[in-house]
Amino acid sequence: MAILFRRPRRMELIPILIVFVVAIYFVWYNLYQIKNAVSYATRPLWDKADGPSQIIPHYYSEGMPIDQQACTIHGWNRRGDTNNVKIIDAVLMSSELDLLEIRMEELDSVVDHFLILESNATFTSLSKPTFFASNRARFARFDHKIVYRFLHSNELQHPDPWKNEAKHRDTMTALIRETVGSLPSNIQPLVIMADVDEIPSEHTLRLLKQCDFGRSVHLQLRNYIYSFEWFIGMGSWRASVHEWQQRTSFYRHSKSGEVALADSGWHCSYCFRSIPEYVNKMKGFSHSDRIGGRINLLEPKRIQDVICKGRDIFGMLPEAYRYADLLSQMSLEAQTTAVGLPRFLLMNASRFKFLLPGGCKREE
Repeated sequence: MAILFRRPRRMELIPILIVFVVAIYFVWYNLYQIKNAVSYATRPLWDKADGPSQIIPHYYSEGMPIDQQACTIHGWNRRGDTNNVKIIDAVLMSSELDLLEIRMEELDSVVDHFLILESNATFTSLSKPTFFASNRARFARFDHKIVYRFLHSNELQHPDPWKNEAKHRDTMTALIRETVGSLPSNIQPLVIMADVDEIPSEHTLRLLKQCDFGRSVHLQLRNYIYSFEWFIGMGSWRASVHEWQQRTSFYRHSKSGEVALADSGWHCSYCFRSIPEYVNKMKGFSHSDRIGGRINLLEPKRIQDVICKGRDIFGMLPEAYRYADLLSQMSLEAQTTAVGLPRFLLMNASRFKFLLPGGCKREE
C-alpha cells in the first residue's frame, strides 16, 4: 500500500517559523553568556592560572616583632637601614569611598604617601562624579600624606575601555615618578600597586619594609565578593609591592614575578554601600561587555537578591582553573566569622554593617 506524503500548508509552517525565530533571538540575546558558559565550564581542561608560581608561607601572630628572625623565616635578609625606605600607596579611584577609608586607616602607620588618581569619566567613557575630590574633607586627617591627581574625561575618549584603563595607569606612573623625584636621592621607595579594594594588611607592609624581598613581590589576598560575608578563596594575586626604579618601573596590575607572599590582606570585590554604585560599576569598568543586551541585569531588585545570595552579578560561571574551585564558587557558603578583618572596619562595625556577615541589604 503506497504511503502518500502531502506538502505542509503555509499555515502549518507558521508555528515552526515562530519557534525558529524565538530560538535565534534567545541565542543572540544570550550569546555572551552562552560563550562564557562553554568557555568557563571547560577552562580547567585547556587553561591554567597565570599568577605567580611560588607562594611564600606568611608567618605572623599579633604582637610578633618584625625583626631579623621574621625576615629569616620568610627566606629574606633584613635591610641594613630602613630609615631611608619610604612606602607609597598608589590607587586609581572610582567611587569606593568606604573601602578607601578602611584602607587608609589600615595603612596609615606605615605608608608615607597616599597617591590617588581619579577622573570624571569611567573606563567606558561614561561621565561620573569625582568622588574623592567631592569628599576630601572625610580624609582630612591624612591630607598631609595625600598626593592627588585629576585625569580629565577629554583624555578618555577611546572606544576601547582597556585603552582608557591603560591611560589611567600611565598617568599614575607619571605621578609616582614625580613624587619619587621630589624625595631625597638616598630614599628607596616601595610602591604598593593595587586597586582600592585590594587592601594589604599593616603588618604585611611592616614586614616588607624591614626585609629585602627583591625587586617585587605579589600579595596573595583573601578574596571576597560583595562583603566579608562571601569568601571566594585565596586566588587574588594581582596586588604587588615594588622597589621603585625611576627609569624602568611602571604602574601595573599584572604579573611582575613568580613570587607571592601568602595571606597578605583582603580583596573585597564589588563591596559597595548602595545599589547605584553596583550599576555604575557594571556599566563603567573594562568588562562592561558582560552586560550585553540584558538590561535586566541592572535592575535594583535583582542586584539586591544576588548580593544576599552570593551569586555572580552577571549571571556567569566563576572564572576557575580547577573543577573543585569552579564547583565551590558556584555555591558560596555565608561566613559567620569576622575574625582577622581590618581593625578599623571592626571598630566601626555599625558604620560598615553592609560589609560584615548578615548585612547584605544595600541602600537604594
